[in-house]
This record gives sequence, C-alpha cells and structure tokens, in this order.
Amino acid sequence: MFCGLQSIISSAQVVRGKVVEKQSRNPIAGVTIEVRTNERILQTLTDSLGWFKISNIPAGRCDVMATSVSYLPYTESNIIVSSGKETVMEIALEERVSMLEEVIVKQRTDKTAALNKMAIVSSRMLSMEEANRYAGTWFDPARMVANFAGVTVANDSRNDIVIRGNSPMGLLWRLDGFDIPNPNHFGAMGGTGGPISILNNNQLANSDFYTSAFPAEFGNALSGVFDLKLRNGNDEQHELMGMVGVNGVEAGAEGPLSKKSRASYMINARYSFLELMSAMGIKFVGAGGAVPEYQDVSGKINIPLKKGNLSVVTIAGASQIHIEPDMNDDNEWIPGDVGQDVRLKNLQLFTGLNYTHRFTNNTRLENRFSYQSFSQKIREDTVTWHNESRGLFFNNHFKEAQYSYSAVLSHRFSARNYISASAGANLYVTDLKDAIFRDGNERVLHDAKKNSTLIKGFVEWQHRFSDILRFTGGVYSQYYTLNKDWIAEPRAGLRWDVNARHSLSVGSGLHSQLQPKLVYFFKENDSYPNEHVKMTHSWQNVIGYDWKLAQNMRLKAEGYYQYLFKVPVIPRIPQESILNFGDEYYNNWDYAFVNKGTGTNYGIELTLEKFLSNNYYFLFTTSLYNSTYKGFDGIQRNTKFSGNYTFNLLGGYEWKISTSNILSFNTKIAYMGGKRYVPASGTMWNWMYDYSQAYTNKQPDYFRVDINVSLKNFFKKATVEAFVELDNVTNHKNIWTQYYNDNQKKIVYVYQYSFMPIGGVRVYF
Repeated sequence: MFCGLQSIISSAQVVRGKVVEKQSRNPIAGVTIEVRTNERILQTLTDSLGWFKISNIPAGRCDVMATSVSYLPYTESNIIVSSGKETVMEIALEERVSMLEEVIVKQRTDKTAALNKMAIVSSRMLSMEEANRYAGTWFDPARMVANFAGVTVANDSRNDIVIRGNSPMGLLWRLDGFDIPNPNHFGAMGGTGGPISILNNNQLANSDFYTSAFPAEFGNALSGVFDLKLRNGNDEQHELMGMVGVNGVEAGAEGPLSKKSRASYMINARYSFLELMSAMGIKFVGAGGAVPEYQDVSGKINIPLKKGNLSVVTIAGASQIHIEPDMNDDNEWIPGDVGQDVRLKNLQLFTGLNYTHRFTNNTRLENRFSYQSFSQKIREDTVTWHNESRGLFFNNHFKEAQYSYSAVLSHRFSARNYISASAGANLYVTDLKDAIFRDGNERVLHDAKKNSTLIKGFVEWQHRFSDILRFTGGVYSQYYTLNKDWIAEPRAGLRWDVNARHSLSVGSGLHSQLQPKLVYFFKENDSYPNEHVKMTHSWQNVIGYDWKLAQNMRLKAEGYYQYLFKVPVIPRIPQESILNFGDEYYNNWDYAFVNKGTGTNYGIELTLEKFLSNNYYFLFTTSLYNSTYKGFDGIQRNTKFSGNYTFNLLGGYEWKISTSNILSFNTKIAYMGGKRYVPASGTMWNWMYDYSQAYTNKQPDYFRVDINVSLKNFFKKATVEAFVELDNVTNHKNIWTQYYNDNQKKIVYVYQYSFMPIGGVRVYF
C-alpha cells in the first residue's frame, strides 16, 4: 500500500494530530501511528491526551495508519505533505465489539464511508484532498459532489445540487453541526445554489454527503444533506496562504491563539476580479455577459477546555451584478424587442457558537447558538430596442434573520450501543416586499413582516451486533408555529459486512420539509392564501451493495424508490408542481398552492472507483433513473429534472518530474440527459408558457470534457502550486434554454459555457 509518488526533497516536514474514539470523542492513548513513504516507515505512539507527532517526513505523498488492539484499524492514503505547511489530522477510531484471542491487523478502512457512523446507506465521505484533483470543479464543494452517482448540477453557471431527480431546494446545508443558509453568492431566497460558493475549500476538512434515507439527526430536507466540516487552525505555528485564480484573489492565515491550551484561529478572505475573464471574451451564462462581483470572508476559532470545547464559526458574503443588454446591437435585437436592465445585490452572514461540555468520558452535551441573515435587493427595468424607452418592471427587498439554538446530548453505553438526542428551535424574522409594475399598475406580490418558529428534535440509537453488523434507528420531529404543522419521521438502517470484500445495506425513512418563506407570505387580494400550506413529505427506501475488487478499487451499486406526497401544486396551473422549482436565479413562487400533488423517483446507480495508487486514479459513475409528478389535474408527468441518465468518467495521473516537483493531469467527461422544459414564446424577458406540453420535451443531451493540469513545487519553506483549467475543451454547444421569439419569428437558443481556459497560482508558506 505504498504510494507510487513519495519522497520529493530532503527538507523535513511534520505530520501530527490527535486520535479520538469515534462516538464519544475521547482521546485514545497508546495508539500506534505509522507514516509510510517509499523511502521509510516512521512510527510513534499517542500520548495520554491522544496527541502524536512525527517529523522528518519528505514533502510529497504518504500513507498514515493507526492501530490498536481494542480498535478497528484506520488508514488514510495519499496524504499530501507540503513544504511550509504542517499536516494536522484528527483520526477517529471505532472500538471493537468483540475481542478475539488473536488479533490480526488488516486494512479495513472504507475510503468512501461517511464520517458519521449513524449513516448506513446513500452516504459517502468527500475527501477534500481527492476532490480537489477533479477537473472542472473550480474548487467548489457543490461541483465536486456532482461527480458522485445520482448527482448533477443545474447548469454550467450554477451549482444547484440535483439529487436523484429531486428539486435542488430539497438539500440541507450543514457546517460544523449547524444548519446554514444557502452558502453561495447570488443565491435566490428559497434556493440552495448559485454560481460561486462562499465556502473556501482551503478551510474544509473531510465531509459527508447524503443522497437519501439519511439519519434522524438531519431534518427539514427532502433530497439530501451536505454535512461540511471546517478543520481547526494550526495550534502550534502560524501559516499563511495566498491564491490567484478563477474565484478571485484569496488570502488566508491560521495559527495558535495559545500554545498552552491549543486554542487556534483560521481566517480566509476573497475578492473577485472576473473582469479579466470578461476581457478575454468569456460571457457568463444567465448574466447577459455582465460581470459578477463578490467578496467573502470565513473563519473559525477553536478553544479546547478542561471539560469540553468552545468553537466559533463565521461566513459572510456580498455579491452584486448589473445586467444591461446591448439593445443597440442590430445583430441580436430588432425593433419591438424588449430587454431587461437588472441590478442585484445580496448580503448574507452566518455565525455560530458551539460549546461542548463533557459530564463523563461517555456523556457530552453540545450547545449550539447561531445567527444568520440574508438580504437581497433587485431592480429590473424594461428597455426597448436602441434604448428608446425604459420603465420600472420589478422591484424587491427581501430580508430574513434567523436565531437558532439546539442542545444535543450524546451517551455511549458501550462499544455496542450509542444514543443521541436533541431539542431546539429556529426563530425566523422575515421582512418581504416586492411588486411588479405593468402599464402603470402595481401588483404587490409580498408585503409581510412576520415572525415564525420551527421547533425540532430527534432521538437516534445505534446498536452494533458485532464488528460486521450494525443497526441505526431514530425519529426526527418538527413543528412549525405559523400553520401549526407537525410531523414525526421514523428512520432505520442496517449494514452487514459479509466479509472483507462484500457489504450489504438497507435503509428506509420518512423525510419532510417546510416550503420557502416566499410561498407562505405570497400576497393576493390582501390576504395570504398559502399560510396554511403544509410540509412536503417523502418516504425513501434504499438498498445497496459494495464490492471491494482490490486493495484500492471498489464497485458500488444502489437502488432506490422515493414516494413524495402532500406536494404543493397550483390549481391555476394544474399541470405544474413545486417539485419543478428551485434551480433559477429567481424562482417564481407567486401562486396559491394546495397540498394535493405527489411525486415518484426511482433508479439504480453504479460506481466504479480506483483510488490514487501507482500514480493514477479513476472514477466512473452512472445513474439510470426516472422522476415523475402529478399536478392538480392528477396526470403523471416527468419532472423538470428527469434527465433519465447520467454518466461521469474522471481520471488522473501524477509524475515526479524532478526532486521537487509533482505534475498532475486530470480530466473529466460528462454525458447526461437534457433537462426538460415547458415550451415558451414571446421575448426573452416576457414569454408565455404552453403547459399543455409541460416537461414532455427535453433539451439535447449534455456533453462536456474538462482538463486540469497542475504543478506543485516544493521549496524549503513554501509550496507553490500553479494550475490550468480547460473547461469544455471540445466547445460543445450545450443549450441552457430556448424560446420562440414572437417578434423575431424564430427560435432563440441560449447556450451554456463555451470553451473556457482559466488558471491560477496557490502558495502555502
């Protein structure tokens, strides 16, 4: 299990960290830690507090193993050890249920298994080191998981996560245990995606991603959960990072606040400069060629305490754009055409405090306090050909603040039994105001200043019959004070490791989600017809099989069936359903809904994956699925997101080209069924939909090839990485949307990104 590319230069680097028990988080003393490179094997033992440190490791890649007689072994392969930056790890070991007379240590670590051991099916770990190699991701976590089976993104210009044909609004974002708002620039209220992530991959640790039947600790979500983890800052020495790339200019710093207590800080800031890409002739899809501007900052403070831990997490972002179509371009516009001048500005903030208190070695209480706010301003003016006239069309100002508290009590009875329970509440302070102006008339869509509360809690239990058979069960519950809607959701899962190579798993559970606030507070005839709209529910069932083909290769198959009910549909448009909303820059929630719709998603997914070894890796995923719904008319139709098939092939190779350089080549080929649409006619900004053909037609199949080349240079006290991304290298014309322009008497196509060369440089020191 040696890495094929190891020792690069003779300068000594450090690998250190802490070993804890997976459930209780207690430190484990006396664990053997082994670091392997091609040249040497280095060992040490953890101290009484679980800490370890190994020095004199050459820069490059290495494997780290942790073994103890009482615990299942742990292995993490192909860890990058960089000059000028320490490699700091947290290793979580799982206690053996039964002790044998003779213990033979074998590598059993599943490199894709979720960090959360309550997760049984439809979950996997996102290794940030591995995912950063994927071509075409722009260092965006959402675009990284789009390479997994059953997952796609809405289009090139957005990172909305579409899971198994579900609307992207069914996704729950989590960060260090907190439910967080849409962590993307230019995100729409009620949405979960955007063109650029606020989260910085430099600060993220390995995280979990769930695509169905997730554990009871996650609620208010229908399609999946992205459970992100922020790493702690270096608690022994100060480190700096700088980067120039497609996401802008970035600067980061981390280090100890107190070496005695091991308190640490980490902060990262970013400022965009996409004007350079615009100058290169690259147009931004959905933005009319306008240049997005954004800034963000994120950070974490971690303070170990005598009987617990205190941490503070903050992310903040600002984004703005001015879209003004060139109505003077006679090649694109003719007399009678109407365009739109759009000005948008978003501000958002999240900050959370987590105080963990340990009553005993097996019992702890986590107290989570958080505040988040979202503010959006949009003004749209109509503009006619050659700017002959201009008038106000739409104006809004949305604001919402959320105050949250939750308490999570966890107790480990033994290696076999672990239980966790939680209670909490979210207070929403909502202020919505917007209106459409036509022919001198104002139509108010939202005008509400209202507060509401979501009360929630869960209980979950895991029983390990043995080291190879485990059961997880639980109940999540929530109550919404606005309309007195309440639900209790049972969940259960079972995993059986038949032997060292084969595993079977099954899972089932009920999941529910509130509607976006813009639905509840839609105003019509001086009343709010949707205040009594209930949650959407989904019963999800999954069966999975995992086959370890070789030491670094596995095949995974999953089949699933989801039934959605009490889905909001629109009596005025009986062919439509809310299941088709959630993937646009502005989603039209402005209808009176009733909970009389249903939906069905079913399919099979295959994953063939070879992890990096002998200098190369590959990942092949395929999904065959169907996604349907019934509107108010009771007729079954395909959903907007029912592309029916998706194929992804990723691969990469690394070369040692000198004693201090690693050259990496990565590529991705994506092929998937086109998105379905409702035929429309009119102008680009004022069209009419033909719902008699709702989602019958599909866009042509999507095809794209991306290439990434990077060069890591290890110097004595710094690591410099230069990279080049060549996206859509075949310049394939993937259609984003199309409509029939009544004025021009022709079908107008709007295409996704053409060939896009981008690059950047990252420095650690």
